[in-house]
Amino acid sequence: MITVSTTTIVALVLSTLAIIAMIFLINKKIHKSQLRTVFRWNLILLLICCIGLLLQIALSNKLNIKPIYFDYIVYIGTCFLPVSVLLTGIVFSNTRVKFNDNYLLLFIIPIFSLLTLYTNDFHHMFFKEYSVNISEMVTGPFHTINTIYSYTCIFIGLIFLLKYSIKNSGFFSKQSILIFLGMLIPVTVNV
Repeated sequence: MITVSTTTIVALVLSTLAIIAMIFLINKKIHKSQLRTVFRWNLILLLICCIGLLLQIALSNKLNIKPIYFDYIVYIGTCFLPVSVLLTGIVFSNTRVKFNDNYLLLFIIPIFSLLTLYTNDFHHMFFKEYSVNISEMVTGPFHTINTIYSYTCIFIGLIFLLKYSIKNSGFFSKQSILIFLGMLIPVTVNV
């Protein structure tokens, strides 16, 4: 049985609504840029995480659905968001990036992570013991690989933002510092 505080649910709903509003505002802009596109992907991936968690809270008890099935949705955002954060840092620090096939290599671990999660019942490589309570969860070796890869992508993306902030001054530097702090705080709490 999933039990969640009302404060957590309200925060999750407000976060979801704020993300939807930001996606709407970004899509309204006529001028399209790489930074706007990659930031939109960050928001979409966050939205997937929030919606998956809200569905898990709302439906798993009522419909007697295993909570892990909702984590299948949440992990789409969880696995791909670190790569998106890395790309945000790269685009922000280089202004204009010519993407080639080498960037597709960044998606190998997230894709394998999802496939491993979706087939976990057969091999238990992602979760040896799944639970919605983190203290009761026992992770498998591929979960560890995914976690290391994810934090590496996030930290490299943050380093790009920090280097750009130090290198430049003015309006864009303030933006990158705000983005850096906005990403660093939840990552620090999560670690």
